[in-house]
This record gives sequence, structure tokens and C-alpha cells, in this order.
Amino acid sequence: MTQTGDPLENTVAERANKTIKEEFTTDQQMSFNSLKNAKETMSKIIEFYNDKKPHRSLNWHTPNEAHQMNGLLQRQWKTYYKKQKKHDPIINNNV
Repeated sequence: MTQTGDPLENTVAERANKTIKEEFTTDQQMSFNSLKNAKETMSKIIEFYNDKKPHRSLNWHTPNEAHQMNGLLQRQWKTYYKKQKKHDPIINNNV
């Protein structure tokens, strides 16, 4: 959880959580019979995500392939979130 509770403060972690929920779970909740089993399953998911799953935002490379590359990858995504200016009703209320 972020300090203010705003999911936009920690977008990378929020996106990873969404991917895990959407791609690695079914309609039923994942259930584990032990903490050890949960850690093993998450390790396998993370390994698959980093080593075997190509990402559109990485020009269809896996994260580990992109990490090993030299140079910059062209940005494949847009930023939609922008801080809005505070509305000052006194200044903007010219009646």
C-alpha cells in the first residue's frame, strides 16, 4: 500500500498484480495449502513472466532478454495519467 492509498503512486507493482490476477488465476481464487506452496507457485509465475513471456511493451522480448540488450528500446506505451492543476474558485469564478 502506498502512503496515500493512490494506486498511481506504484504503477509497476499494480500492473504486476493485475497481470498475475488476470493471466495466472482462474475464475476461482488461487488457494494454497501452505505458505511454502504459495511461495513455490509465485516463484514459478515470476520465472515464467520474466523468462518466457514476451511483452508487447518490450518489442516482444521477455523482460530478461530486454535487460540483457544494449541500447534503448523504443517506448511502446502512452502515459495517460497527468497531475491536474488545482482549481482556484476565486480566480476562475469571474461572474
